[in-house]
Amino acid sequence: MRQNSGRIEWFTGLAAIIVATVIWGYSNVVIRQGEAAVSPSILLWTRFGLASVVLIPAIIKTRLIRRHWVLGLATGALLGLSVLAQAFAMKSVPVDEVAFVGSLYVVFTPIGIAILRKRFPSKAVFAAVFVSVAGVSLLTGRITLNLRVGLIFVFLAAIGLSAQIIGTTEIAKHATALQIAGLQSVGATIVLSVYVVAQGAVRPSIYDGMFGWSTTEWIWISYMAIPATVVACYLQAFGQTRIRATEAALAFNIEPIWTAVFAWGLLSQTMNIAQMVGAVLILASLFLVSKLGEDIPAPPERASSFGS
Repeated sequence: MRQNSGRIEWFTGLAAIIVATVIWGYSNVVIRQGEAAVSPSILLWTRFGLASVVLIPAIIKTRLIRRHWVLGLATGALLGLSVLAQAFAMKSVPVDEVAFVGSLYVVFTPIGIAILRKRFPSKAVFAAVFVSVAGVSLLTGRITLNLRVGLIFVFLAAIGLSAQIIGTTEIAKHATALQIAGLQSVGATIVLSVYVVAQGAVRPSIYDGMFGWSTTEWIWISYMAIPATVVACYLQAFGQTRIRATEAALAFNIEPIWTAVFAWGLLSQTMNIAQMVGAVLILASLFLVSKLGEDIPAPPERASSFGS
């Protein structure tokens, strides 16, 4: 009975993360639609700033020790720095290469966990990682990987996202999903605020037209702040209370599939046979992940997902 309960919770967590990838997949299309109208750094700062305002009530009365506050804010800072690094990379590196190199957090996550726990990842994990990375390489299309400074930024972003995933699994043992989403939004807002102020001191033009956006642009920004940050970060935290960090990283790699689907439907882009094969491989890696979850112990004690 306890085994069945653990299996149900595992699949519930996996489903939550898959829904988050759907939201993030569409957000990539939103970013592409709005990048000409709003500076990427301003868009990211506004996104996490609005999310922080919405989530502040969830963390005001948070009963956490200082270590857990620091961990929650630090994982948020890693998230903010990682998405900022990806924005830097996209200035000089094609989006397909950003997606491929960025997906390396699927590799870094089990390596990081193995180092922390001093335990070698299983063969099933290695198989799932290999299939997932191969799928992303096909799905994203042409990969040249010519040496560019932007590739360094996206490589660092992959490391940062891996650390954020591992850190989220740890803080999920002590805080609710809403509290984690709030702490991470605030952490991201802090580091992005520092960057926006520094960038504005050098290039004040980034503030031109700030908050004077059209209704359509406000809708895009609102989507990035609420569904793509508040809801998706909550789903990530909720999911990571139920599945392991490596499994979460593999599930996150479904995001490029959703991006391709939405781009096909909204931006009139197409998928060739190689990209379709890549999508199938990513889904196959998810099947391997589900096999990892078949022998699930009873769910660990953790904070409630709905209250303090």
